[in-house]
Amino acid sequence: MRVALQFLGVTILALGALSSFAGSGVSALFSPHQGEKAFNQIFELIKSADNSVRITLYSWSDSGLDHAIKVALEKGIDVKVVLNPALAKKTNLKKRILNLELLGAEFKRAKHNMHEKFVLIDDRVLVNSSANMSTGAKNKYSENYVFHYADVNPSLENLILEFRHEFAILWNTASDIITHNEGLSKELTYQYFDGSKILNLPRKNNPGLYSSSQNFTISKNETTSKNFKNGKSYKMTRRGGVKNQSWFIKDMILEAVNGAESQILVALNHFNVREISDALIEAVKRGVDVRLAVDNQEFKTYPNNKEMTPQFVKDWKRLDGNKNRVPPVRVKFYSHAPSPRYWLLNHHKFILIDYAKNGNGTTLISGSYNVSKNAEHNQFDNMIFYGGKTYKGLYTSFRDEFQNLWGRNRGRKEEILKKLMTPRNGAYRLHSKEAISLTWNETSAIRKEIGKKAKGIFKNLYRSRNCTYYNSKLKIFEAYDSKQGKVVPCGVSI
Repeated sequence: MRVALQFLGVTILALGALSSFAGSGVSALFSPHQGEKAFNQIFELIKSADNSVRITLYSWSDSGLDHAIKVALEKGIDVKVVLNPALAKKTNLKKRILNLELLGAEFKRAKHNMHEKFVLIDDRVLVNSSANMSTGAKNKYSENYVFHYADVNPSLENLILEFRHEFAILWNTASDIITHNEGLSKELTYQYFDGSKILNLPRKNNPGLYSSSQNFTISKNETTSKNFKNGKSYKMTRRGGVKNQSWFIKDMILEAVNGAESQILVALNHFNVREISDALIEAVKRGVDVRLAVDNQEFKTYPNNKEMTPQFVKDWKRLDGNKNRVPPVRVKFYSHAPSPRYWLLNHHKFILIDYAKNGNGTTLISGSYNVSKNAEHNQFDNMIFYGGKTYKGLYTSFRDEFQNLWGRNRGRKEEILKKLMTPRNGAYRLHSKEAISLTWNETSAIRKEIGKKAKGIFKNLYRSRNCTYYNSKLKIFEAYDSKQGKVVPCGVSI
């Protein structure tokens, strides 16, 4: 791995992708403009492994991962993968999993939704990301990939140790999917931790891992139990019970937000925790420059006690002197009704606090965690907290990415919006092929304008979001049928 790492380092530095690599051992790449590089770098690291590869997957469509795993297996590398439960049900993936298992890989199905997206190689290299292994993540969505190299910066060994422990929890509480072995699967236990009870609490290192799994205590299953025979050698119990369950990630975010002195930059795909919205408002009150870059899905005309971005906007406007001002929120806008078929997501989950070029006093929080109860308690998610001057290059790369989100395509605003707002034969496009950063007020104005131009569009719009057009003359939703070679009616039944 060390030789391969040196080779990769030279290659990557030549591409200019890892400006923050030297010294800190940590660097970042961003989709969509660097998505191809990020995926290739991850695949090369897997292929270059000397001993072990550990992978967690929520979504998996990119075949490059299959190839990288095969190359590692041909070298005799120990490859273990924990999958999101929904993936294990897909017929095409079952075939891919079986083929890789026959080559020596081991797969298990996570106890909860597996929303973490990390790769751990030789217990020396860690990649933690907001991105799934999908074409959309690589080429269309706004994502981040953070690479950690312990051989460059030995202080990262503590963080990697935390992720090694995290993977052990995910693996040992997971169940077998497919195995070609008779009897008990070799996938039964991954012996990283020992003992009948696991402390499983945040260690508060720098950088430090905070994960949703830490909201659970871990204990052994009886060897005679059905769960044990299905691969679950350990079980999880909610820390504090259902009513008083701990919120380790949320609490650390609150602590960081409450300590902010100058600026908070937030880039999120989903935002559903009122306490954090309230803390951001309190930060505004004490003079902190708070800005939110959110996905199209977060825009709502009125607060609904679920998505917190509209609640933040409402509370911000109530502050003295803010009623007629523009809220510090920008929407990555690409659709009148976002659909998975046409997503150009802002899929980031990061918060940058008190950015300084020299890194002094700066905090970066980044990982897979959407700010929600679901992320904290019902699925596996994580955030890494970085602080101090060592990671100043990383902070700058995330600050630059935020600025990219904040100003995305604004110089082409009229051109991009014209395609959405101008009918063709009475039909308005529902989705744009390019995303644009709009203020909250601009997004609201677009919604009002399309409602007037395309009367009836909001009736069944959400249920018809997989369609392509709304025909205001016929008052129906339409889509292009490639088999017929023409536009045909579409709607709630699609």
